[in-house]
Amino acid sequence: MEELFRIEKVLGFCEKVCYFVMINLLFVISNLPVLLFLLFAGLGQIRECLPLFLLCLLPMAPSLSAVMYAMNRLIHGTETKGYADYKKGYCSDFLQKIRLGAGQLLAILICWTNIEFFAVQVLILPLAIVFVLLFAGILLVTPNLYLLVSRYEMGNVQIVKTAVTLLIARPGATLGNLAAFAVLLAAFEISAGTTVLFMGSVYGFLIMFMNQGVMQKLESKN
Repeated sequence: MEELFRIEKVLGFCEKVCYFVMINLLFVISNLPVLLFLLFAGLGQIRECLPLFLLCLLPMAPSLSAVMYAMNRLIHGTETKGYADYKKGYCSDFLQKIRLGAGQLLAILICWTNIEFFAVQVLILPLAIVFVLLFAGILLVTPNLYLLVSRYEMGNVQIVKTAVTLLIARPGATLGNLAAFAVLLAAFEISAGTTVLFMGSVYGFLIMFMNQGVMQKLESKN
């Protein structure tokens, strides 16, 4: 019986690893446009081709939501098959997620255009600083946006308001989300090949795990 228990633990661990790999594989496949952009154009062309790059990033909205949905199920022990969980998280409210992602990408484009204009074309430092701060805020609020849309049934305006409120009112969670992304970048720098197999899943897991307390408080208020 002791040997059987050990085997079950090993098999359970292998199932979790396979789940992580499957979710990440689906995440990578969902984001083929941006991967093709980076492959053929390269990082150096992002600034020159920013509108095209942002358009390629549009599938990131439903795919990141799907990863967070699946990782939340994994944390609570309610996961089923990787493909089924990812598909449900991806397809549920698909158009809402696309609109949310398109709105965020448009805001990024507007802010970057204004940064370029006020910092290079017409030097107005206060306005340049304002748009730099807005640009940073739009990037930092990303985990909150897709965590909320993957978890709750709310309109996009309410999601944005709640995400911004969490960004400001929960600086610890914001720093934790930023640290999760930094860990991912560090792992990619150390071993890119291995990191590619788990990057989306691990990032989604860290975000969902660190924000469990925030979600519980949100749910207790509703």
